[in-house]
Amino acid sequence: MLSSRRQRLTAESMSTPGDKVANDAAMLFMKLRRFDLTSTERFKNDPEHENFVGRFHYSASEPPIRQTDFDRLVETRMLSTKLFQADPKFQLAPIACQNNIHVKVCNHFKVHLYGAARDEEVFTWTASVLCARTKEYSTSKALQFVAAGADELTFVWCRGMPIVMGERPQEIHYSHGVTNGRTGFAHSFGYNDPVQNARINNNHRGGYHPEATVVPQPDFLNNAFTSLDTQKIDTGMFIATSRLHNSTKELDSFQGRATAEDRHLFDQEHVPARVFKVEPGFAFTYNKLQGATVDRLVLMLDDVSTMNMGTMTCNKLNVAFTRVTCSANMALFPNTAYNLRHLLTVKHAPWLQAWIYHYDKDGYWCDVNPATRPSAVEARQVILSLHADPARALARATVPQLQTACKSMFLSTRTDDVHEKSNKRYSRALRKAELQALLRSIILPATHKDTCPS
Repeated sequence: MLSSRRQRLTAESMSTPGDKVANDAAMLFMKLRRFDLTSTERFKNDPEHENFVGRFHYSASEPPIRQTDFDRLVETRMLSTKLFQADPKFQLAPIACQNNIHVKVCNHFKVHLYGAARDEEVFTWTASVLCARTKEYSTSKALQFVAAGADELTFVWCRGMPIVMGERPQEIHYSHGVTNGRTGFAHSFGYNDPVQNARINNNHRGGYHPEATVVPQPDFLNNAFTSLDTQKIDTGMFIATSRLHNSTKELDSFQGRATAEDRHLFDQEHVPARVFKVEPGFAFTYNKLQGATVDRLVLMLDDVSTMNMGTMTCNKLNVAFTRVTCSANMALFPNTAYNLRHLLTVKHAPWLQAWIYHYDKDGYWCDVNPATRPSAVEARQVILSLHADPARALARATVPQLQTACKSMFLSTRTDDVHEKSNKRYSRALRKAELQALLRSIILPATHKDTCPS
């Protein structure tokens, strides 16, 4: 029998280069559990902007934007005539928005700006909708929706403008790259009806006009897309027809905002829209900008929390300020300094900071110890402040308060149960009694551990 050393040497000599790489990678993973990104090549020519972006790191307990940062941004980067004169590229720079409504409005504005800069005609049409009762597409019905506030059903188009397609139907080949920020260029549109097609093509070649030319919804759009392989403009044209997609997304997004007197328009059920999924490529949400590096960028940082259209978060701000290579390529959409004050109160979620602090200096996961994480101590104090008696304080705490404390301690707030009828496993939020049981040893002193009421 071979000795243990001989066995080990034989095994090592028989291992393949791939096995060695796998073993080395496993050792590296054990040594480096968490990687802190403290610098990036994108800002190598702008150390000041790199330091500013570094404030968005998850371990920062204070707000990412301080008063001094805010004052500098408002003073130097607000979009103005002076900034346009210094850098004309901002005239047609893409705009980063918080929600799709802002994207729609900004895209409409930029299409007109694009048409004026190139003396190209701007067209607009309203997408027809499928009536729930008649089962027929109707543009007149869609106009009623537009009157009720359905801006999502209106489309503007100008020849040569950049375009994107947010959804990719199966009929579109992947090489066209019509998904999430991959841009193309609008070429033309037309109609299946020869008479209608001739009328549009013959009567609208007079150059740009301040008012967009209203036309019926086209039957097809011709778009040249950027190839995924060559990164050059694809020579072929893709015909995007309205029959590829019947979508309720546009109507769903504004249904809640329609006034009560207009609700009869919905005919008691959803109304599919006959829409082109091609959109102008001048404005994007922060989600679509992730991973992109742009030449110039305008940031729309308005406070939309009072409009029930979302709030500005650290994640959105981090995406916004990291899309350019230096601060000189970034501008803020015109606004008052007062309306941007909400940026000073934006913070990372406490449980997210606690997660970062849950690693030691070597990158290993620590044991549960509330004394080492400020957010866990703060969550515990919130509960104990509900009553002088710790046991009664824990009993009086609400479920959200208990869940926040659990998150700060990295205790799961969900469990797998077995359904009584189907016998299938499903996940549910822990009940209050179970949350109290998880936190009892952490919240209560030793003398109260067994006295907490259920």
